[in-house]
Amino acid sequence: MNNFRITTKLRMFDLFLIIVVGLFCFSCLFTLMYQLNVSTIQRLNNQLYDEHALFFKTSQDQLDFEILYPSLPADSVMFAKFFGQGEDIRGILFKGNFAKPQMISGRFFEEMDFQTNTRVAVIGKDVSLPLTMNEKKMIAFNGIDYEVIGIIGYNMPTRIDRTILLNMNEDNIHLGTEYVISGSTIQQGLNFIGNEELFGQVTLFEKENVNILHILDQGKQPVIVSTILLSILFVNSLSVLLLWMDKKNNEIKIKRDNGYSISQILWDVWKAFAPLLSISMILALGFCWLLEEYLRTMTISLLHTLASTIILFVAFSLVVISISYKKLVQR
Repeated sequence: MNNFRITTKLRMFDLFLIIVVGLFCFSCLFTLMYQLNVSTIQRLNNQLYDEHALFFKTSQDQLDFEILYPSLPADSVMFAKFFGQGEDIRGILFKGNFAKPQMISGRFFEEMDFQTNTRVAVIGKDVSLPLTMNEKKMIAFNGIDYEVIGIIGYNMPTRIDRTILLNMNEDNIHLGTEYVISGSTIQQGLNFIGNEELFGQVTLFEKENVNILHILDQGKQPVIVSTILLSILFVNSLSVLLLWMDKKNNEIKIKRDNGYSISQILWDVWKAFAPLLSISMILALGFCWLLEEYLRTMTISLLHTLASTIILFVAFSLVVISISYKKLVQR
């Protein structure tokens, strides 16, 4: 009976070790996912504007659309802010590569939508659709009907859920009150809005970000916070690992007294630890995959994840072997 209880306690402690180490590994992998996708997350929380976005007003009462689109630099996007009631209504114009948001249904804009005077819209998942015409979903703005070609959104609440994007065209370009240009570099945007024939006098202003992500993103705070949290989890994992190693003391002592070599003992300890570590890594990878599938705001890089998993596995293995070797030498 006593032997049975001892075995049960060891198994329960093994389970505890799996959970603690798995939590640390999951935190490491999730931090890696965040860092690889931070630009996408920032764009979602900043209404699709990236770090190179320039916010400006122009002295021109109406922009010339026939000049505007050909003048737009490659791989750039321009937004025009329209006034709406409860929704964020914007005109959009892009050329070349553009990081499109997650589509729930339909499609996003294509460059052909800007080269013809079509009237199409992409809306957030929380925007109501009161109009239908010939079995097409429609939305009205300024007395003009736009065909809804796509719905965007994620499994987590974001600012784009109540966003209405209209293809910028001759019908709505004069309604813009504020504009945003984002290119591959800030200088590219500055060169574009410096076109006085198109924009006249331009006034730049700073967009106020009030979302939590922006507040946390000041300076090096995200790195500091992540480092502190990971350090705490690592210390907890190490503490539990040391307790698990203490459970192995009697086994190590018996093998040492029976003439086992140090290398053989270290191999046996690692063989006992490796399955537990493997389960922890599998659980961590599984939770990361589930989180990526649910949020759909982050994507997992197979190469980075595989490299991180190998590094974590080797690191924990070296810690166990080092502790065991130190205990053997001290005997």
